[in-house]
This record gives sequence, structure tokens and C-alpha cells, in this order.
Amino acid sequence: MILPAWEMQVQIAGGKFTVGRAGVAILLIPALFLLLRRNRRFLVADWFAAMTAAWGIAVSVYSHGFTYLATAGAVSLEFFGGYVAGRAYLTNVRSLATFIRILKILMLAALVLALGDNVTNSWITHDIAGKVFGMPALQPVFRGGMIRATASFDHPILFGVFCSIVAGILLFWEKTSARRIMWVSLCLAGCVLSQSSASFMCLMLIIAAYSYDQVMGHVPARWTAFWLFVFALFVAVIVVTDSPLGWIISHLTLDPETGYYRILIWEKAFQFISYNPITGHTGPFGDQILDATIDSIWLVFSLGYGVPMVVLLFLTNVASIAAGGKHTAKTGPLQARMRLAFSIVLIIFMFAGLTVYFWNYIWIFWGVCLGIRTSLGEWADHVEAGEPWRDRRETPLRVGSALT
Repeated sequence: MILPAWEMQVQIAGGKFTVGRAGVAILLIPALFLLLRRNRRFLVADWFAAMTAAWGIAVSVYSHGFTYLATAGAVSLEFFGGYVAGRAYLTNVRSLATFIRILKILMLAALVLALGDNVTNSWITHDIAGKVFGMPALQPVFRGGMIRATASFDHPILFGVFCSIVAGILLFWEKTSARRIMWVSLCLAGCVLSQSSASFMCLMLIIAAYSYDQVMGHVPARWTAFWLFVFALFVAVIVVTDSPLGWIISHLTLDPETGYYRILIWEKAFQFISYNPITGHTGPFGDQILDATIDSIWLVFSLGYGVPMVVLLFLTNVASIAAGGKHTAKTGPLQARMRLAFSIVLIIFMFAGLTVYFWNYIWIFWGVCLGIRTSLGEWADHVEAGEPWRDRRETPLRVGSALT
């Protein structure tokens, strides 16, 4: 994530091969071998993740031959490669601690790069990378006369969402209030520098979910009650408003003009999706709005790969969140917290995807979080069955132990 994907890429068979894609490609084959070991179990989310990646490639070949295979293959590689890496290498508490320790380093490094953007009033990281690799650098964007920091990400929104996701993980990982406040403050600083309304919304929802869990921790059915409340709120929006989706989208942005523009995007996109809902529609669309930008990963995939792609991605997230749900009593408080943390992270990804399109590093990161959450579910299944689940090459920490 520290190396800018836009400038550090090579063209292979008509597709852009970035540093992130190279990373997941290197990890993919050994990760698959680890998943095929006798002590590992395949869960429902694994099959949905594989079908999501396969559908993107299959529908592209079916509709356009090999013309867009490089693009579809890159999207599938990033998602499935990230997912398999998260599934394969998350084998015990020690590996989870290693992942989060490195995530903290990446968060701090990204924040430093974002501060560099703010101080120099330019996307300094992209400018340097562009000069070094002979590529045209991404051009900065401004809001209210101030630069929107992007660090090494391809857009300020992606950087801001990354900061909010990291806050969601560390809120549940850290043991002391001081450390939780410190990391959330640092992540908030990243959201401020990005000036992204989506990242602010995500961070507020994450803090609200954490606070709710802390206050209602003694109530076993607290999350059932929470989802019933959300469902009732959703029904109320449908009944009271003329355009429920428009109301939701307009309230996800700080700028009313931006919210209105996103509503127009959804209306136009639905029109084109209806023309070919199964295999999608390849742009350009001949529409001034859609050809400019499509700010939703759900719409981009529906338009490009058909509605089944979106359904499979949604089911992958649902199956991952549900993994190990029946076998959680013996796994200990740390594992329970991290299952909840990554479940909230996946919900935030799906929610933010209504007004954000994820690509490159943050799309890979979504896949990694999916894989980790599914592995935590497999962890619960193994512990409930009284079976050890660990990488035999290292001594795992005792399940449920606290980390220093």
C-alpha cells in the first residue's frame, strides 16, 4: 500500500499489472496449497468467493471474447487473491497479531504521506513515483480550496475509507481505552485530511457499533435487537419517503450537490442495467453522467458483469459474516471481539459501496478482510469440535489468550 499503484505498473496483455496484483499473484498458489491441507475446512463463503471471481472472467469471455479478459482477470485476481491470502495465512492468534501489527505500520505510513500532501499542497507521493517510473502522475483534487489528501491511494475517498476500516479493526483489538482513543484519533485525522464524507460516515457508524456493543454487552440478543431496529428503520424510510434509495444516498454525503449527483448516477445506471441484467453492458454508455463516473461498486459490477456478480459478492460477505456463528462459546473473548470487528468491517464495505467504487489496494483489502473473517469462523468450528487448528510450523498461542 505504500507504493502508488497508478504510477508503478506495467502493461501485460493489455492489462495493468500493479504492485498489489503482483503481491496477491505471488501469494495465491502457496496460499491455495495451505488451504488444501488436511486440517483445513472449506466453508460456504469460500465457494461464493470463488464463484464471484469466476463469474467476472466467464461473463467477460462470453460477452466479448478475450477483448476485456485482462481487465476482468485483474479484478478477479485482486479480489480472490486477497481473499485466499486472508484465509490461508490466518491460522492462529499469533498470525492475527502479526497482521494487525503490520496494519498499524501501514496506517502510520499512509498518514505521514497524507500529511505530506497537505503540507506541499500536492499529491507528493504520486508526483515522486511518476517521475521515478516515467508515468503521468495522478492530479490532485481540492474541496473548499484545500487539497484532499490521498497518500499512496488512487483517490482521497479510498484513503479515507481505509482509515475508517483500520479504526474498526483496532477499536476491538486494543485492550486499553488510551490506545483505542489514540488509534481512532489517528484514523480520524486521516479522514479529515481526505475530506471524504464516506469515510466520516463509516467511522461514525463503526464508533456507534462499538459503543452499542460496550453498553449492551450484557444482553445476549443485542445484535438481533439491533438488526430488528435497522429493519424497522428501513421500512419506515420506504413508507415515509417517495424515493427510499435516493434518501439513503443523499444522506451519505456531506455535500447536497454530491448526493444529488449520485442519485442521478443510480437512476441512469438502473436504466442500462435493465437492458442486459445477466451479462452486463460494456461502456462507453453514450451517457454524459455514466461515462464521467460511477460512484458505486454495486453499480459498476452490475453494469460491467451483470446482476449475478453483485449477488455473488453480497452472498460472499453474508456467508463470511455468518461463518462459525453456531460455534463461538469456546473460542474466548479475543476471538469473539475480532469476529465482531471484521463482521462490522465487511458491513461497512458493503454500505460504503453504495456511493464508492473500490479498486486497486482497497479492493484487495476488502478481499483480505473477507478471508480473515471466514478464517475466524473456521477457527470457531475447529475449537468447538475439539480439534487443533494451527500452522504446524509454529507454536500457536493458547486460544482465548490475551496479547501483550
